[in-house]
Formats: sequence, C-alpha cells, structure tokens
Amino acid sequence: MFDFNTNIIILSVTVFSVTFILSILLTLRSILLIKGQKIIASIIIFFETVSGLIVGITIIAQAIKDGINFFVILFYGLGYATGLLLGIYINQKLSRNFISINIVTRKSHNLTEDMLRNNGFGVTCYSGSGKEGNVKVLNIICKNTDLKKVSKIVLENDNEAMITKHSIEGLSGGFIFNTKNRVF
Repeated sequence: MFDFNTNIIILSVTVFSVTFILSILLTLRSILLIKGQKIIASIIIFFETVSGLIVGITIIAQAIKDGINFFVILFYGLGYATGLLLGIYINQKLSRNFISINIVTRKSHNLTEDMLRNNGFGVTCYSGSGKEGNVKVLNIICKNTDLKKVSKIVLENDNEAMITKHSIEGLSGGFIFNTKNRVF
C-alpha cells in the first residue's frame, strides 16, 4: 500500500494531471450548462468522459496488477481538488458574473441609497410593506466581486438590512457599476 518506486511516481503524477484537467473541465462544463451553453458543454463532456475512462481503467488495471497504492489515491484527490479551485478561478476571470443585489431596509434608506450612488452604484428603489411596516427595496446590478463593497456600505447604515443576491443571465441596457460603458 505504501510502496514507493518510479512507476508509482509516474502513475501518481499522471493521475494527478488527468484528474486536475478533468476537474477543470467538470467545473467549466457545469457552469456552461447553467448558463445555457449546451453545445460547448457537450464538447467538453466528450473529452471529460474519454479522459475519465482512460484514468479509471489505468487505475483499476494498476490496482489489479500491483494493489492499491496510497500515493495514487492521494494524487487522485489532490488533482480533483486543485482542478476545482482553478476551474472556479478561471470562471471568475472569464465571466462577467453580473448579479442583482436586493436590499430590504426599514431605516435610513435615503442615506444608504445616497452612499451607494456616491460610490458609483446605480440604485433602483421600490417602496413596499413588510411584516413590521413600510420598507424600501433597493436594487443594484453589479459584478459579483462588488458584493462585499455593497454589503459594507449597506451594513454601515443599517445593520438589520436584508441583503440578497441573484445571478443574472441575458443582461442588456442600464448602468453597471465599474464598467467603462453602459451595457447595451
């Protein structure tokens, strides 16, 4: 189980490399499916399946021949974990990841609204009523990376405000924080 020789090193590095790539493909495929990119996701799943079968057959054949080795299992897990992290990172860099943030506040909504606008965010406001009286709903469209900044501004003014975020697909028109132009 803990044999360590050149063949095990080569197999472990191969298993790591292939599972690393598979995990990146799996992550990107899942994201593409969610975003409705069926053709590209289908192409990715073809390569994912072929590579997965090759690795699976190789590991099973090696286990039958030499027994299961701890290093191969360790590198298999490390390949998937690091591939997942890199896949998520790639998605964040390639994607615009626009979100809609809704803020429900009962107090100091004008101050919150003004501070958000002063920080460059476009804010759409709605009046409503909740269980405990009148509320103001503020809506902001921005990049996912701006969520922390928005939350900080809001919670500085109203630590009881409810903040929700939603993914957006098919965005057109309007003002988006921290983009060079309006989105058309």
